[in-house]
Amino acid sequence: MKRYRRSKPPMQAPSALAGCRFTPELIDAARPLRHSVGDRWLIDETYVKVAGIWRYVFRAVDQHGQVIDVYVSKHRDIPSATRFFTTSLAAHRAPVEVITDRAPALANVIEELIPAAI
Repeated sequence: MKRYRRSKPPMQAPSALAGCRFTPELIDAARPLRHSVGDRWLIDETYVKVAGIWRYVFRAVDQHGQVIDVYVSKHRDIPSATRFFTTSLAAHRAPVEVITDRAPALANVIEELIPAAI
């Protein structure tokens, strides 16, 4: 069995800075493919380990499966849920319906900020 020698060295992976200049163009190219945010939001919170520390992640997804907003917090409490919802509502219109697992912090904030959505 013959072994062939490569004429050129294998291509090196691009550096992190090389990818940065293309990122805005890729974001702008993908934006038209996204749906407008739906009127039914599914809200959930979970915890993940980030850099060895457990953190809570609040996430909102619409009925199309499109991620609306994500918020990472140290605590799973009413101020964190309020901050998550206020930033989501500032960026998008208020939903008609909010579906959640009825976590106490989320239920209180939804009743306060979007009473018609429950």
